[in-house]
Amino acid sequence: MNGQSKRPRKRHPGVYKVTGKRGVSYGIDFIHPQTGQRIRKILKDVKTEAEAAQVRAIEIADAARDVLSRVYGIKGQSKPILFEVMVDQYITWARTNKKSWKTDEYRGRALKRLFSRKLLSDITPFLVEKYKVIRAKKVEKATVNKELILGGQVFEKATEWGKWNGQNPFRIAPKFKVRKRQKPRSLLPEEVRAILDEVRHPVIRDMIEFDFQTGWRISEIRNLKWKDVDLNNSMAWIADPKNGEPIQVPLNDAALSIIERQHRRGEHVFCFKNGRPFKTNLTAGIRNAAVRAGVELPRRKAWHILRRTWASMFLQNGGDVETLRQLGNWKDYSMPLWYAAPANIEHQRAVLNRLPTLGARNKAEKGKVVSITH
Repeated sequence: MNGQSKRPRKRHPGVYKVTGKRGVSYGIDFIHPQTGQRIRKILKDVKTEAEAAQVRAIEIADAARDVLSRVYGIKGQSKPILFEVMVDQYITWARTNKKSWKTDEYRGRALKRLFSRKLLSDITPFLVEKYKVIRAKKVEKATVNKELILGGQVFEKATEWGKWNGQNPFRIAPKFKVRKRQKPRSLLPEEVRAILDEVRHPVIRDMIEFDFQTGWRISEIRNLKWKDVDLNNSMAWIADPKNGEPIQVPLNDAALSIIERQHRRGEHVFCFKNGRPFKTNLTAGIRNAAVRAGVELPRRKAWHILRRTWASMFLQNGGDVETLRQLGNWKDYSMPLWYAAPANIEHQRAVLNRLPTLGARNKAEKGKVVSITH
């Protein structure tokens, strides 16, 4: 060896480290198998040298697969794609096509974090099971189930878009069995009145009362425009509902009175003095008013409890489920039955007592013998 010592063998060939103002970053270096070009680039969000080596191997394999496909005319194979990239593409699609895209974006963060640097082909039902165990230590099992649903939807879109042609591991792995949560109670009319008395902003107070009278979702109330209101016929259009199906619904006298006392400051019925619409759901306002009134509201349901209260009042005052479904703009009966609280015992007994009686048989009929002949 002529007295020369061996250079230590690099643990991860083709990976280098760069130290900058933002800390340590990792880069990869390889020769593209098709073009012969040297590729050097810094990787984002890679925290270790081992992760960088894994990304380098994926990129080399991806490039080599393209070369073999061209040489041998192999077709119909989808290109390898990282799961986190597919999640981002799904969220981009959801922004245009789903009202709940922000919820998907939030749930997708956990999926991206725990399946980081995994190709779609790397994710198996076994890995999904491991994900369930890890996540269930931090969040409710019901939350994990919702994340699994999103993971399945991501794979479905990958298949639809020609990026994946295998099984859907999120559909194969079973979800947690979760007990159906207890229904939150509905408010009493006097509790709603107490909350109204504590609301200082007059328009927000009117919005709460309008919600109690109509059962509309808070987003539907915020987005109500004058052009969607027909005061002469006591009707209003819910132009952009949650289920995506606009509907025209009747308004009762109380709801009409609330609309009529609003000033036309802009295109929205409920708005600020300068005509600008409310951009948020104003949850803090109603929750603070409830605290001052001594009324307990369910967690994260400050406005939605009014929709449930409306549905309960509707049924308890003689309304039928089909009419409730139509007015609430639900697609089936499951949600209105879930929202509506059952009537109290006294009301149930009063309804039962309205059933017709058969009446008493007279004495002649009681003593009469009926013979049956063939």
